[in-house]
Amino acid sequence: MNTRPDVIAVLERIRRGEPTTARHRILVGESDDATRRGDKTIVAWTDARYRCSSWDQLEQLALAIQDSDERLRARPDDLMLWDWDNTYMQLDNPEDPTEGGGTILLGVAWYSIGFFIDRGGAGFSYMHQRLYERLGLSPDDITVQHFLCADVADFKPALVPTMNGLPT
Repeated sequence: MNTRPDVIAVLERIRRGEPTTARHRILVGESDDATRRGDKTIVAWTDARYRCSSWDQLEQLALAIQDSDERLRARPDDLMLWDWDNTYMQLDNPEDPTEGGGTILLGVAWYSIGFFIDRGGAGFSYMHQRLYERLGLSPDDITVQHFLCADVADFKPALVPTMNGLPT
């Protein structure tokens, strides 16, 4: 069963204002498709947000992400060291999406800590910078946050200050 929405069909529904919500899932990722993750364990997660000033920019970025997802899905499973999570489009003007821009919210699940350490900054690689430039995105339009999962985080014990023997 194909659980992936057709991005072009979703974009058309959004363009027509059906339904008029501010946030739309435009691609199903690994957290909502159990076959994508399989028995892999997430060791890190990336939250990437792309601020787009127009509908055309939102649409072009959504289609570029879909193309990338299709290339990723064509890889053999043993090379799947990361995967996209659900991708959302959050609109500035839900009543008339073609008037105004919005934000694409993209998650990345990482299954190998070594691969994450090596490639976690790939979103700012030369190739990605060229893509952003072609789409009219500047570095100020992009925010990226990385999170380590508790099982792999390197926690160190901290001294807890005390006052009269009681933690403060």
